[in-house]
Amino acid sequence: MQDQHITDFFEKCKQLIYMRGIDYSPPEINIGRISKSWSEYLQMPVSKYDVCILMTMLKIARLCNGHHQDSLNDAACYLALASKLAEDGVDYD
Repeated sequence: MQDQHITDFFEKCKQLIYMRGIDYSPPEINIGRISKSWSEYLQMPVSKYDVCILMTMLKIARLCNGHHQDSLNDAACYLALASKLAEDGVDYD
């Protein structure tokens, strides 16, 4: 039963990445936009990988107020995207 929960959790994350891609553009485009806007605002480079890690940290910080399944799913999604970026080679400009 526990294994099914884990499988269901990651299946939900996979679906979320796909659905958010429909709502906000594919992750590589949307995360790229965030990277550029944060880099301009902070006047320092913020890579797409950095965006994923920082968004994960934001979602985890929200969990300090108690369990929110949405935040757990979102954090896992951002970590999955960070992993993909690392596998592909991170773009730091």
